[in-house]
Amino acid sequence: MQTTNVNKVLVSICIPVYNGANYLRECLDSCINQTFSDYEILICDDGSKDESSTIIEDYQKKYPAIRFYKNETNLGLVGNWNRCIELAKGEWIKFVFQDDYISTNCLSVFTNTIEDSSHLIVCERNFVLPKNADTDTITYYTKSVKTLENTGFYKGKYFTPKQLCTIAMKYMGMNFIGEPSLIFFRKDIVSKVGYFNKDLKQICDFEFAIRIGSNYGLTYIPEKLCFFRIHSQTTTSLNVLNNYFYLHYIEPLVFSYFLLFDSSFKSFRRNLGFFYSYKLRLYFKVKSFVAYEASKKQTNEITLFMNKETKFKEIEAVKTGSFFVRCLAKFLVN
Repeated sequence: MQTTNVNKVLVSICIPVYNGANYLRECLDSCINQTFSDYEILICDDGSKDESSTIIEDYQKKYPAIRFYKNETNLGLVGNWNRCIELAKGEWIKFVFQDDYISTNCLSVFTNTIEDSSHLIVCERNFVLPKNADTDTITYYTKSVKTLENTGFYKGKYFTPKQLCTIAMKYMGMNFIGEPSLIFFRKDIVSKVGYFNKDLKQICDFEFAIRIGSNYGLTYIPEKLCFFRIHSQTTTSLNVLNNYFYLHYIEPLVFSYFLLFDSSFKSFRRNLGFFYSYKLRLYFKVKSFVAYEASKKQTNEITLFMNKETKFKEIEAVKTGSFFVRCLAKFLVN
């Protein structure tokens, strides 16, 4: 490992693992072969049933930069991400997921971008599609996915909190920032804005990034330094397959709840003008009504909705919907 970097900071490459044997070696090789030297590789295995642990232990014997932890109980996706942050020793954290990999100069470029005011740095999105990907999949990831570059606000390397809040409201619930393998953030930021949110299953990464960005802004690197792999067994794909009701009805509701009421999003709300403030409140009411109506169709779904209603009291007041909300919800569904 050679260093080409002038910024003397310790970086923690965090790799949360769960049954990741298929691509884990490629991921680890990319992390080991960095041109930057001041880093550790922290791996947290969440109870894998495949060969992940064996692969990691083999690498650990050869590379002292690797620290390996096995969770005593399964913490789940978000819980394992947060466990990585808790155990990380670095000043800055770079997530790399088990299916993904990074370029050899990744850490060098990220650390060279750090300024005193930097809290969150993101590079250009870069999807690795399977060779047999169909036309619709290719079109979606190459042309349809919303990115920082195609939001209409990209003019330089820095996005202000106000710009990020505006984009978030313009493209409500869409992850225009990028996957965790693309982001780089100060570890101490979690003491100010909190960890990844366990109430979210799919856009937990986006909610975390916009929570930081709405307070401190975002530095953008227009280079493809990280490779996010798309295949049918990724956590994202399995999430969509196994959690349809939650992702379609509960997740948008919970996300809008945090934007409206959580203390970490005070800056977000301050950056909204009248139009977007009204839009956010209306969005929350419509999503509450739609989720409630949909949940009444099955016992397990109404239980899920009631659990969120109990935890987030503001939902109860709007779940039945005003006449206007009911009409708007019907219009949007149709």
